[in-house]
Amino acid sequence: MSSAAEVADDVEIGPYAVVHAGVRLAPGVRIDAHAVIGGEPQDLSFTGGVTYLEVGRDTAIREGAVIHRATTSARPTRIGAKCLIMGQTHIGHDCWIGDGVVVSQQAGIAGHVTIGDGAVIGGMCGVHQHVRIGTQAMVAAMAKVNRDVLPFCAVDGNPATHRALNVVGLRRAGVANADYRALRSAFQRLRAGQELDDVGGLVDQLAQFLAEKSLRGIASFQREVA
Repeated sequence: MSSAAEVADDVEIGPYAVVHAGVRLAPGVRIDAHAVIGGEPQDLSFTGGVTYLEVGRDTAIREGAVIHRATTSARPTRIGAKCLIMGQTHIGHDCWIGDGVVVSQQAGIAGHVTIGDGAVIGGMCGVHQHVRIGTQAMVAAMAKVNRDVLPFCAVDGNPATHRALNVVGLRRAGVANADYRALRSAFQRLRAGQELDDVGGLVDQLAQFLAEKSLRGIASFQREVA
């Protein structure tokens, strides 16, 4: 571990893990064996200098995970609080990952990806650079995600398409029945190519996500089976 890293007293770092200079690890963080945290970004535009990786409280980074710091000092690569970053995963430079996110075994997340709070990224999936994945979204195992994923929704396939609401995730999050019904209605309208006509509650987050700038576009919807 670099002497220039800032590590809280109770952080756990496993054998053969590498923690580079400029990394700041908050109390409660756990890093398992062979993880590489805060290495130089894999980006041809990177010209050197001091850049950062930020990891929140109570986040576990498991064996063999690799997380790169940002390409500029303007904003760090960020992993939020209470995340689980499973083994052999890769999180690229300039990613911004919310709280309570699960990144499953061998998932690969390219640079500049944004992932909202409570999202789950399935094992062995690949996420293209600059993709946005919304709050409480679910990405299925081995999916190829090259477009944005809406909040509260589940995607699967190659390329990944929106299949349904993230029912299990919403239930675990304690989403009320009325909010679930509103989200289901909104999802059906979007799948039909219609605009959202009843915005309120959690549907506001869908509408806001759609209104924000997207560099990749929104993943398409799988056609409803008759």
